[in-house]
Amino acid sequence: MTVTGAEARVQITVTDSLASVGREDWNELVAACDASVFQSYDFLRSVESDPLTYPSAASYLLARTPGGVLVAALPVYLQRTRDPFATGPGADAVLNALVGQVWHCYDTRLLHRGELTAWLVEQFWQALGDLAAEHRAEMWGLVNVPLEEPLAKQLKAIGVTVEETAPRYRLPIAGGPATLDEHLAGIGRASRRSLRQYARRAERSGARITLRTGRDALDQDVLDLCLGTADKHAPGYYPPDRLGALIERLGDACRILRIDLDGTLLATSICLYDATRMHAWAGGCLYPAELNWSPQYALFEAELRAGFGSGRPVLECGRRNDEFKLRYGLRAHPLGRAVRRG
Repeated sequence: MTVTGAEARVQITVTDSLASVGREDWNELVAACDASVFQSYDFLRSVESDPLTYPSAASYLLARTPGGVLVAALPVYLQRTRDPFATGPGADAVLNALVGQVWHCYDTRLLHRGELTAWLVEQFWQALGDLAAEHRAEMWGLVNVPLEEPLAKQLKAIGVTVEETAPRYRLPIAGGPATLDEHLAGIGRASRRSLRQYARRAERSGARITLRTGRDALDQDVLDLCLGTADKHAPGYYPPDRLGALIERLGDACRILRIDLDGTLLATSICLYDATRMHAWAGGCLYPAELNWSPQYALFEAELRAGFGSGRPVLECGRRNDEFKLRYGLRAHPLGRAVRRG
């Protein structure tokens, strides 16, 4: 499938393997628009070969100049899945969906060099529609698109409806409080006291809090805890073998926070890093009745501390748990989706 743009400025083609693009060319494009770890070569290659949502088949829409320079790209995935935002009758129906990006990514981008124009977005939208027709997708489009960023604005400019969904939460560090204590000084007294109290009790109990490279900290307990926690809301969301493969492939871009007590993993957070953000991305907690402190609160305090110590301007804390995150001073950033049926 080929779409030729106005005055032959770019040509959009499709490949099913990121290896055909190459690590250097792909990561240069990622860096050009400050895209996140979710668009990095290693992340995408891992979910291409070991998708977290299964079955899933990756495709990459690639825009090149007549001279062959890669100027824009969009990863999309053909999946057998239910629509996570559907409600009412038929909400549990399983569909052939062609969407960008994976559900586990809360920062869908159309990677590009220079300005993201409405013309370029329209070429990709048309190419995505053609690919959806080729695969007979029952639902297609883009999900988890940041509403305050250029992609959402240009989709609206070309007449594509963008529906608001669940927000993600972040804490700007650059230009804000210099330390965790300064940040906590700006939130409610009761919330501040609870967080500090549980962190102190965890320390006094002998709990060991560590932050190490994912490959070094990974074990079956981490994978089981992530799976079990996610299963309360979305069964099978973090398949252990595939999540483990992703952590291994990300190398230094992944670290794992652990809270261990007497040989038991009580809480964990899989943290992903790119040039400008630390992402507290996935994790889980146990809640033993005999504890006088909360592993969830102790883990969140450790995530905040790691964010301030990361050297990154932004700490990303994902979606869901809205009231808790707002209470602790995180800012909601709206996400949306542009999808069509059939």
